[in-house]
Amino acid sequence: MKTITSLKSKPRKDGTTAYYWVASAVSKKAGDFPLKTVRVHGSMEEIEAKCRELTSELKQWLAEKGISAPVQYDRTLRSLIRMYRTNKASGYFDISPKTREMYDYALDVLNEACGMRRLDKVTGLDIKQWFAYLGSPAEDTEKQAKARAEAKANGVILPPNPERLRRAYQCMQVLRIVIGFGVVSDISDCYRLKNVLEELRFPVPKARTETITFEQVQAICNLAIAKGMHSMALAQALQFELTLRQVDVIGIWEKNADQTGGGILDRGQRWRDGLTWANLDQNGILRKQTTKVDDVTAEHDTKEYPFLQYMLDLFPASSRIGPMIKCEATGLPYRRRHFADVWRALATEAGIPKSVWNRDSRAGGVTEGSDAGADLEHLRHHANHKNAQTRQRYNRTTLEKTRQVAKLRVASRNDKNGA
Repeated sequence: MKTITSLKSKPRKDGTTAYYWVASAVSKKAGDFPLKTVRVHGSMEEIEAKCRELTSELKQWLAEKGISAPVQYDRTLRSLIRMYRTNKASGYFDISPKTREMYDYALDVLNEACGMRRLDKVTGLDIKQWFAYLGSPAEDTEKQAKARAEAKANGVILPPNPERLRRAYQCMQVLRIVIGFGVVSDISDCYRLKNVLEELRFPVPKARTETITFEQVQAICNLAIAKGMHSMALAQALQFELTLRQVDVIGIWEKNADQTGGGILDRGQRWRDGLTWANLDQNGILRKQTTKVDDVTAEHDTKEYPFLQYMLDLFPASSRIGPMIKCEATGLPYRRRHFADVWRALATEAGIPKSVWNRDSRAGGVTEGSDAGADLEHLRHHANHKNAQTRQRYNRTTLEKTRQVAKLRVASRNDKNGA
């Protein structure tokens, strides 16, 4: 495990270890930060990811408050990355929280692997080597190494860890952005490297082909219901049945300095863009302005999907106020990372391969519709795609068109079950 200064551990009486993210371990100036200590759960990989997320949140908070010390460029990549993350004129402060989380992951990887390198000494050949290194398979964790040794002792050879080309490509894209920031900042080393990067081409990772099936969705939802996680079950059903994006179902939390306005506020953040019960009318028609395409509204008759209707019926009329999807533990809308962690734990327990993600729900619904013989134009409306080219890439809005797709999908399921 790589050393993460913000991560602290504490042995428990039952022999297990509790892990905590500690703000003061990141910065001594974090006294007024809303989060002091946060218990982090999951696998070590998940714990490290959560620590990176919280550390990034703290560093941004320090920068926005003007508390963090000005960063001086010392010709290393690490100093340029810090400048990009802390200078308020940087594009880093203009991107959405979801995009920033992706950037932070790539920036942390670059910082760890190449941050010490002097940019005035870096060549194109060096950057190609970075790409190769970042795309190489991950080393086995202690648990994986033990499992591999046990399997070998039993005559079974486990497959090697996969290459991480998607990670390497993502890091190179973010490197281009950081170097571009250096050009805007009039750093001479970055002018040269920008020209070098323009001459380099990196293989684009293959598009994901995984989808989730209706049977897998059923397994996850039934398990969630058995555990009292009705919101998680409803979220999964909405994503698959109505081919809605995850963000359009659970929403997103954004930093918001103004805590006096309306809306749902928590720890300096405001929730927006998720489904609320106001999006569902008394006739079961759900209408939702999508977040990715401003002038497209999702429009679906939920009563055409018996499985989804069953999930909706779990919520009595008296509870249908505010956000549709709320964490049962907090009563607040899920934060994306927590939602992903809870979903993954449920999916794994339900026997769903780790190669299948929650965000494959949308592609799974589109694929089911295509296999059921739905008209491609109708599918485009059902998936809220603005153009046919985007729809075809996903095949892996009028109410009547989305209803027709629903009828075909449900009929196909009934045929499979012999109903």
